[in-house]
Amino acid sequence: MNMIFRKRLLAALAVTLLLGVLSACGGETTVADGGIRGTGSSVGPVSGFGSVFVNGVEFFTDGIRGREVESNDGIETEEDLDEGMILRIEGQWRLDGTGAADSMEYDDTLRGTTSNMVRGASGEPIAFRIHGQSVFADRQTVFKGKTLATLADGDFVRVSAWRQADGSYRASYIGFNPSFYGDDRIELEGPVDSGSVEAGRFRMNGVVIRFDDRSFAAGLSADDLKPGEYFEVEGKKELAGDAIIATRIQLDDFRRYRPAGDDIELSGPVSSNYSATDKTFGLNGLIVQITDSTELDDITLEDLQEGLLVQVEGESVSGNLIRATEIEVRDGDAEVAGAVGSVEQSTSSLVIGEVNVRITPRTIITDDDTDARLTINDLVPGANNIFVEVAGLVKEGPDRKIYLEAVQIERDSSGDADKYEIEGVLAPGDLTSTSIRMLGVTIAARDAVFDDITRADLLGLLENGEQVVIEVTYKKEGTAPSGYEALSIELD
Repeated sequence: MNMIFRKRLLAALAVTLLLGVLSACGGETTVADGGIRGTGSSVGPVSGFGSVFVNGVEFFTDGIRGREVESNDGIETEEDLDEGMILRIEGQWRLDGTGAADSMEYDDTLRGTTSNMVRGASGEPIAFRIHGQSVFADRQTVFKGKTLATLADGDFVRVSAWRQADGSYRASYIGFNPSFYGDDRIELEGPVDSGSVEAGRFRMNGVVIRFDDRSFAAGLSADDLKPGEYFEVEGKKELAGDAIIATRIQLDDFRRYRPAGDDIELSGPVSSNYSATDKTFGLNGLIVQITDSTELDDITLEDLQEGLLVQVEGESVSGNLIRATEIEVRDGDAEVAGAVGSVEQSTSSLVIGEVNVRITPRTIITDDDTDARLTINDLVPGANNIFVEVAGLVKEGPDRKIYLEAVQIERDSSGDADKYEIEGVLAPGDLTSTSIRMLGVTIAARDAVFDDITRADLLGLLENGEQVVIEVTYKKEGTAPSGYEALSIELD
């Protein structure tokens, strides 16, 4: 589903960029891509290893003793990290576009038991709660131990997530039954409820938090528990009742976005719409300012609406103000699933049902059955078929050919080698009386394959300027003029 379209649906449910100008300490060095490399911080999901990839940049971690990760959640070294975990790196960007990490920091956003699960159609986002905190997950969420389809009420999970404008959390990573949590089994983040602060207790989204003077991190006390202020609470559930006994209360995850050095790159969902008046929008508790020199990559200013996942590169001006040099959308707008036909490692690309998929340093590759760290080498078909599901961004190359830039690839243990699935936005002109064109693939389409909607209805929606998101299941068919034949077409 087109994600600019999808995020509006999620809001109704209650539901990389390189930041171009980077200032080097003691001076600036311009590199070939137009950016400037220097000292700063990068905060975003881990996308690969062999070093650590964050926000599309490969950060070498050999300068950190023992490759240690600062964390009190059982993440001790680089080896304990998983793809999708939101990691903060402080370091330097090199002239070749890679980076040298001086430190790494990780903190779970939420940890606890899931409840109140609400599901939509198969593969669509799901909403749930963790001790009063609202969370949703989608196909771009990285799961370790279960899948989007098997997540259930009563699961004990650790979640790395971004906070949305309405206070809910969009999960980047969900791990099941983490081996470490010590005495601090539960971790919550949220606002102090209005009128809830009493001696030794307050509420966070309706959940009672009990504390004493020893519960607070250095510099904090009960006097800081103001209504609407966000805090992070670690602790355990009381033996009788639903209250959480806090062993540690500290500032919320916004602290990981604090600038370090002149420059910052970060990803997350837009928290407040772009304002043409002051040319700013909100992101992760920061104010991002647009200038005439800000580069917009596959995105317009009008797209910068609440919930859209973006990546920003910029310069720390003062306090929480970031001057953006580059902004790129990171929400996938199309998907393809099926057996891998071929892999071209020299161009980091693969073909699935005639759809060209390209892998970048930001692409997260996972397996639905194992916790193995995968690369493109693990997608090369051999004696057995390799089945994958790919979420990505539709792009057009210099040759005007359409391709899907992969945001996430999940390798499946099984599938139907004769069938493929595509989900995306149907453009005017891509539906004819005999065929449909999706992601650069022309597919023969008989009237009988349209499910719950007719060809004429789809054409009418397109003529009215509606955004039409469809799912197409198709197969290789030698007798079809295009070589592929649709088995079903339905409106998403």
